[in-house]
Amino acid sequence: MIGAWLLLAAPALAARPDSGMGAYSYDDSDVLDAVDGPEGLVRVHYSVEGPNQTILDDDDGNGWPDFPEQVAAEAEDVLDFYAGLGFSYPLGEEEMGLEPLGGSYAFDFYLVDFGGSADGMFATDTCSGGVCSGYMLMENDFRGYGYSSLDTAIKVLTSHELFHAVQNAYSAYEPDWLAEGTAVWAEFQYDPGNEDFLWFCDEYLDDTGRSIDSPPAGSVTSFSYGTALFFQFLTERLGEQVGPDIQAEMMGRDEDGALDAIVAAIADNGSTLEGEWPVFARWNLATGRRAGEAESYTFADELSGVDAEAEGASIADDNRFYPLAATYYRLDHPGGPLYFVAVDDPTGLVFSLHPVADGGEDGPVTDALVDWAPEGPGTVDLGEQPAGGYWLVGTHPLDADQSVKVEFCLGDAAGVEPCGGADTGGADTGGDIVEEPGGCACATSGGASGWLALPLALLGLARRRR
Repeated sequence: MIGAWLLLAAPALAARPDSGMGAYSYDDSDVLDAVDGPEGLVRVHYSVEGPNQTILDDDDGNGWPDFPEQVAAEAEDVLDFYAGLGFSYPLGEEEMGLEPLGGSYAFDFYLVDFGGSADGMFATDTCSGGVCSGYMLMENDFRGYGYSSLDTAIKVLTSHELFHAVQNAYSAYEPDWLAEGTAVWAEFQYDPGNEDFLWFCDEYLDDTGRSIDSPPAGSVTSFSYGTALFFQFLTERLGEQVGPDIQAEMMGRDEDGALDAIVAAIADNGSTLEGEWPVFARWNLATGRRAGEAESYTFADELSGVDAEAEGASIADDNRFYPLAATYYRLDHPGGPLYFVAVDDPTGLVFSLHPVADGGEDGPVTDALVDWAPEGPGTVDLGEQPAGGYWLVGTHPLDADQSVKVEFCLGDAAGVEPCGGADTGGADTGGDIVEEPGGCACATSGGASGWLALPLALLGLARRRR
């Protein structure tokens, strides 16, 4: 699968497999043929004899191998589906001022033997004005690969890699976390039964404390693919148009402008990144065995869920909260008064407290009992709470240059002693609990109440589903 580094390193005109050059190319002994899709949008090139020979079964007896025919038909379905969502078709040779490189102006697929090193990729022919045109490489027979069926392999590869071709019609400079995350998201739009999507989302949930735009260093990691979960969250919250809007906002931007494009696309759909991010963090809590009670994804119970950074009868931690990330804690509260005490200044962070349903230690969580955005160190009195399990979600919902390091405690009066104890006198506190209409509680302290109104209002928005 292609990364931004390959796009940026693309030559003026890349060598295609039938030229005999490049990392994946046909051998001189390969005998080549090609078949067009039903609409003429796609042409699939393949070898009928030689080291890259493809699957040649012709069960329908029409004179063409079934596998290349199926690839062509599926690819056209994918392109039409993306166009129906509001995306542009990939750029071709004609739009880029090139002669037809595959014998026609159709989008070209080449079935080649990757030898197990990959299964497919989008490669560029040429780039101009920040956009690129190219072609698709796909494994010639998928023997020895882990796909459950040939149909599944075709569906996953065409939907994922063709979305890279779509992306390049908007910008050739998308960072890996955006390029791969939206490509996995696109797979799921095309095929909601796609297990590839769920697996990658679990990889993101394994590392939620990392900023979404700062994947691990090195080659493209599963974390980058797993950011698809955020784009699906935006789709369920704001509607399908947010996906095309993100790509449209990438036009004229380089990889450093990716978050700006997302911010603009969210604004185009009536919300803000700062407002949506805490809700995203809460949806991620209500997944796996914690799904079923709180608002979350349509597929929340199919995900693995998040892990607790710390857990116990009280929580005392010294954590660094990174921008656009989230950290989770599980508390076994004995019942009675509950306090949150910040030793350091947590300004800019947003917290929420979620009871485990029916007073259990762990299991399905409910929507936030309390949420608050402290404006300084001190105590937040979370009120008298019954015994049971609780989850604390802490997040830094800003596109900020710096993380926020905070020593804090959560628990009863004894449990917050490591942080200096609870200040219940009302002086220099992080906020008091105020009951809102409908029973929702939030922490407020002076100007903080206006800030908190945005996330609470957003929680009331209707979910939009496919």
